[in-house]
Amino acid sequence: MDELVAILDEHNQVTGSVPRSVMRRDNLRHSATGVVVRNPAGDIYVHRRTSTKDVYPGRYDFAAGGVVAAGEDPFHAVVRELEEELGIAGVELTRLPEGDYADENTQYHAYLYTCVWDGPVRHQPEEVEWGAWMSPADLVAKFDEWSFMPDSVGLLGDWVRSLAIDEGWDSRAWIEGPWIHRAPRRPEVRPRLLAEATLLPWLAPQLPLPIPVPERTADGVRHLRLPGQPFTDGDEETGRALGGFLKALHAVDSAEAVRYGALDAATATAEKTATLAEFRTQIVPLLPAELHGKALDLLDRVALVRTSLIHCDFGPDHILMQDGRITGIIDWTDAVIGDPALDLCWPLNGAPEPVAAGVREVYRPSPDLIKRSKDWARLSPWYGVHRGLLLDLPGDVESGLAQIITAL
Repeated sequence: MDELVAILDEHNQVTGSVPRSVMRRDNLRHSATGVVVRNPAGDIYVHRRTSTKDVYPGRYDFAAGGVVAAGEDPFHAVVRELEEELGIAGVELTRLPEGDYADENTQYHAYLYTCVWDGPVRHQPEEVEWGAWMSPADLVAKFDEWSFMPDSVGLLGDWVRSLAIDEGWDSRAWIEGPWIHRAPRRPEVRPRLLAEATLLPWLAPQLPLPIPVPERTADGVRHLRLPGQPFTDGDEETGRALGGFLKALHAVDSAEAVRYGALDAATATAEKTATLAEFRTQIVPLLPAELHGKALDLLDRVALVRTSLIHCDFGPDHILMQDGRITGIIDWTDAVIGDPALDLCWPLNGAPEPVAAGVREVYRPSPDLIKRSKDWARLSPWYGVHRGLLLDLPGDVESGLAQIITAL
């Protein structure tokens, strides 16, 4: 059946109707709908169109929708297309900004929505031949690899990109309104992640720079999004701010920090000892024989126990900046009672010299602390090799070994 389609002028006013086949043949301006379906974990449902579709057959899409019929209310079309295409009904729809799209194949005014759905997805066989849930970050990565509907990318691509944030090795992350949600990737990560909801609210008032203040959710934790982008450059004032932050962090009461959720020194030491043992058995044998002695000496030095609360992953990716000032320090899952030199590893040895100078001015690290920070800097590529061996990533292993040899 060749359904009738409402035709629009350039002001989005209906001027008449024509059969769908005529609309496609003459590429007439019309109305269409699109709904981005997400699950409670923040993933987006991605599907592939059947090869029989009259426009962009066989392409991937991340919006369920279709053409508004003649005389049909656009919102009714949104609801109808979502149920027909993916079998989703009775769900609350959140309006996104309307948009306009035009190319040599189609031109239309778009009514756009999103929804959260935790039930089954049922494909309409004539419309969809495959589908799967993908994180926003994974979906954005596929924009350049897969053949997507150009209209969906044009109308909704920037919105999807705004949802895509870097996802760590330990946890998944997604954005929902002003909130950043995080959920553990592995069961052993869950206690650490949940501990942030007690540790960070206690810690935040004691620090001179903003940090997330999470609350628990069914999946993990969430916190209000801090403004800014990861550090790319800074000056001495930036360094002084970082030095003051680390000095305050390392001065907090360690016993109280453990009571509020930080990993205690004994457990942290046991975990570090196990990791260093794997470094000895798995990585040292891969190094040239003449470097084995230096490598083992390095592992012995970093094994020493210290007793300060540390961030444990303090680097440019976790320092947010906006308009030349620091707006937040993020990602506290690894916070433990450990060696403060680890937090100084990047600020003193990897940051731009003006930043390092500012850190030294305010923090005033002892010669021993500076020496230990250099040891941690030398150890940094070992973790990349360890992960490469674990995940069978030979390229990571090869590049990491080259860095280890250079550092030794």
